[in-house]
Amino acid sequence: MSPKARGTRALESLADQIAVLAVLAAVLALIVPWHSLARRSDLLLAALVLLTALSIVPTRLAQLRDRAGALIALSIGPFIVLTALAWVVGRLFAGATREGILSLGLSSTEVASVGLVALAGGDAVLALGVLTGSLVVSAVFGPLLAGALGQTAAHVNSFALLGRFALVVLVPLAAGLAARGAVPSISRADGALGGLSTLAVCALVFAALSGLGGGDQLPAAALGAVIFLAAAGVVALIAARLLPRLGAAAVGLPTGLRDFAVAAALATQAFGVRAATVAGIYGVLMLIAGALAATALRRRRLGAHAEVHV
Repeated sequence: MSPKARGTRALESLADQIAVLAVLAAVLALIVPWHSLARRSDLLLAALVLLTALSIVPTRLAQLRDRAGALIALSIGPFIVLTALAWVVGRLFAGATREGILSLGLSSTEVASVGLVALAGGDAVLALGVLTGSLVVSAVFGPLLAGALGQTAAHVNSFALLGRFALVVLVPLAAGLAARGAVPSISRADGALGGLSTLAVCALVFAALSGLGGGDQLPAAALGAVIFLAAAGVVALIAARLLPRLGAAAVGLPTGLRDFAVAAALATQAFGVRAATVAGIYGVLMLIAGALAATALRRRRLGAHAEVHV
């Protein structure tokens, strides 16, 4: 096997270890934080969005034209509900932790949720469409609501933040989709793109926790992240019950798992690097919880199929 092939194989294997690598990145950030990287989380997010968009086949999104209602509901509904939920949960805390929790509510569905839906045997095409729509919704409305709802709203220029955040999310998203449509051969690098995306996710965990600054914030940030993750999980269960025909995986995972990378970049731009600490902790917990949930859903599906054939 050539060195290039070995390198590609190594990159492809990283995606299966994303939860473990995220934990390692978190530990490393607490030991040797890199504060200047924490202030550049928007660039890491742009790279992650670009890599994600390069892996999306535009024709697959076109297949969702007959399911526009479900796509819109899952792109916008969770954003509205979880923003309100994050605002309520944030009332239990103060300062950077409160703003960090709000940023989680204003974020999009987790990029990795598409892969987790596929692992669970759900409708990955629908999840892909929800991811794309959710990124657009968060990029447009997240900065505006951050300025309106944030504790330091008086210091946030919502429209300036909207411009910066749109550049970070919408431009790489459009560029990646256009490139994938124009150069179909990019599909041969899907495995490597997945590995690079995993590295970008871990770099974002590292950057978010590098901005911690002081250990006094860590307990509150961890508690806030846990409460929001649990509350979002309840919302996901309710959504799956309300939309049973779409499948528990395709509804629950994109709804309950929010993109900590988007939250970290938004928190840093709107409120400062300390506000991104909640997103960093949440990211590690969310990736572990998402992997466990996808595995449980997959086992349930396989068990149901086995009973049918008996």
